[in-house]
Amino acid sequence: MTGEGPIRWGILGCGDVARRRVAGAIAEDPGSELVAACRRNAEELEQFCSDFSVPRGYTDAADLIGDLDIDAVYIATPVDRHLAQTLACAAVGKHVLCEKPMAMSVEECDQMIAACDGAGVTLGLAYYRRFYPVVDRIRELIAGGRIGKVFSITAVTATPFEFRPGEDGYWRVVLEEGGGGALMDVGSHRLNLFLDLLGPITDVSGYCDTIAGDFSADDAAVLSVRFAGGALGNLQCYFGVPVDPDEFVVVGTGGRLVATPLNSGQLVIETAE
Repeated sequence: MTGEGPIRWGILGCGDVARRRVAGAIAEDPGSELVAACRRNAEELEQFCSDFSVPRGYTDAADLIGDLDIDAVYIATPVDRHLAQTLACAAVGKHVLCEKPMAMSVEECDQMIAACDGAGVTLGLAYYRRFYPVVDRIRELIAGGRIGKVFSITAVTATPFEFRPGEDGYWRVVLEEGGGGALMDVGSHRLNLFLDLLGPITDVSGYCDTIAGDFSADDAAVLSVRFAGGALGNLQCYFGVPVDPDEFVVVGTGGRLVATPLNSGQLVIETAE
């Protein structure tokens, strides 16, 4: 993105993630300006705009996308809307930062990429953990051979969410709206780190099921992968666990790297030296 002045943002979807992580960050960034927000519930929209001093509120996504004073749109709506909203933004020359999961299928992802490339706008996905300082350090240590040749990478992640119909975010466990459950929602963040740290994956196997929840999406998943470089990976992810293990471990021939909990930013380096 180029040009003079701050990037003028609009937010589509004013739920939990936009509240906790995004709206305040945009407002505090000197290179950004939060111009507008959109939520279908007018009362909740008004509260969101008041809480974050957003000057314009829309209850229709098309109105926000058509606002000529907006340069970029952050999309935090249910996954089944990402494709149409991204295509609409690209058609009017707006950059897009889309929440994960990106879309309902690989084909939809490809359409989003092609539309933004064709329009000359930037398309980004909100996989922010790869920018954690602790992940930067893990990347440096692996590249520098500090733990030798990597055997494996392991992550265990969970959320305490107990989804009930009618509650904000229930779409995450409705397959037609979210595309999946724990694996798509919280697991995809760790898979993004797996790919970032160890490169392409060649083989995948695993299991997912709905064990405790009363919904159609998975609330438990275990995934095993093999990387092109030979290392192995294992991911466990769950909905409805009161305490998030947030385990992240890389094991090599010369030691291991332990970032548990990953979100704490702390790293333990264990070697024979």
